[in-house]
Amino acid sequence: MPTPTEIRLKRAEKCLEVDFGDGSRFVYPAEFLRVESPSAEVQGHTPDERRIVSGRRHVGIASVEPVGNYAVRLVFDDGHNTGSAASRPDAGRTT
Repeated sequence: MPTPTEIRLKRAEKCLEVDFGDGSRFVYPAEFLRVESPSAEVQGHTPDERRIVSGRRHVGIASVEPVGNYAVRLVFDDGHNTGSAASRPDAGRTT
């Protein structure tokens, strides 16, 4: 599995851009990250509780915050900030 090497918050484009050690780059739209959040609000506590979060088409990412030595927390501009930590190669640096 490739390791992330850089994470860039693109506020104007409402996306997160992630570079990996194998040279690949992925762009994750804020809407996708918000509605696929691993939080209990989205995923529930069991598979039967999983739900679709609607009305997030225009959501953006307000900030990317370092969590410990290995993850970042995404804070969305709708106030959601739980369940969205991910591997962090660069202490949450944003551009």
